[in-house]
Amino acid sequence: MAECRLALPSEREQAHQLWQQVFGDTPQAQEVFYAQCAPQGPLVLVEEGRVESMLVLTPVDLAFAGGTACRGTYLYALATHPEARGKGCAAQLIDYAALSTAQQGLDFVCTVPAQPSLFDFFGKNGFTPAFYHRRLPLPAPTPGQASQISPQEYVSLREELLGGIPHIVHTPGQVGFEEQLHGTLYRLELTHGPACAVVEDWGEHHIVKELLALPGDEEAGSRLVSHLCGGAGELRTPCGRADGIPFGAMRWLRQPPLIWKQLGRGYLGLALD
Repeated sequence: MAECRLALPSEREQAHQLWQQVFGDTPQAQEVFYAQCAPQGPLVLVEEGRVESMLVLTPVDLAFAGGTACRGTYLYALATHPEARGKGCAAQLIDYAALSTAQQGLDFVCTVPAQPSLFDFFGKNGFTPAFYHRRLPLPAPTPGQASQISPQEYVSLREELLGGIPHIVHTPGQVGFEEQLHGTLYRLELTHGPACAVVEDWGEHHIVKELLALPGDEEAGSRLVSHLCGGAGELRTPCGRADGIPFGAMRWLRQPPLIWKQLGRGYLGLALD
């Protein structure tokens, strides 16, 4: 009989192996994630002594203008053993994760599907598209003033720049983990004030995981991060639902606030991928 629970110490190694098999990350990298983002470790579905499915929950807030916020969890690293796929293990574990989140008095679970086709899978499990962004090619580069900053400094500046947009608040630990995924955290000095960006270097290709700038500085910021990349790449920026693509999904565990019912969308930014 299948059982869902926090992984026991004796099951941690199985969870390591499953995560590595599906996503390629080493056990050492996984433990860095747990230390910075989810000290409780993974949730697992175990049947006959084998970890068939796993996921990790890390805490996040959904912030609104005026300082109000809802609290929830970010569902990460959902993986199912190849021999157990098609049996409903992932769906059962997602429901357990939602129940666990609700029992903590939290409001929602959110996630970033690993590929667009998985929005349908999460839709069948109570999630709806909720977070959108643009993906653009990097423009022609222009040099400018930029400096590397700490995760704490990045989070503080990010919150200033996103103050009026419903958005997921990332912790310094989550941003620090993002920094370790081939990433660099930047503060950019632009005409109307500072901006921030996360730039990941994947050799011949770069991904600007997010660029946040004040109105009027978006183009200059794009050209400056292009200069920092020094090569071809992709730029991701906030947007509305009409001019963007779905990036993340949400499952509410209680009635959402009125402002969310009116907008039905927000910004997530960093998927920790």
